[in-house]
Amino acid sequence: MVDLFAITKELADIQEQLRALPEDAREERFRLHRRQDELRAIARSVDNPMDAGRSDADLLAELKALRQQMQSIEKQRIDLVMQAGSGGASTGEMGNLGGVKINKAIDAAQGLDGIKARIGVIKGTLTDRGVAIPEVD
Repeated sequence: MVDLFAITKELADIQEQLRALPEDAREERFRLHRRQDELRAIARSVDNPMDAGRSDADLLAELKALRQQMQSIEKQRIDLVMQAGSGGASTGEMGNLGGVKINKAIDAAQGLDGIKARIGVIKGTLTDRGVAIPEVD
């Protein structure tokens, strides 16, 4: 039996790995993208028992709530552009790298990867049902 939770977790882990890779790590990036494609194909082939009995309206409401939660988390991030333009503060220990690390910690503490993964699952379910996915507010 396919464990959709494990697939969703692995997809979130792969996304984090992709973000952490340097731009020139093409082989590793390719390998991770290929694994993402494999996992997505497996997930698409399985009826999601968690969402099977839920109405489209219910899934759309959850999608909207998760998007709002994601936007709220993203608003908590450090603005790296403002930080870089703040004069002396960006040249000290913090720098942009420190801001990036803090932003990643904020995302991890708030469960942003899991939220994004769930959004992806909901969008996939709705797409399979032929439901139009609304634009982000």
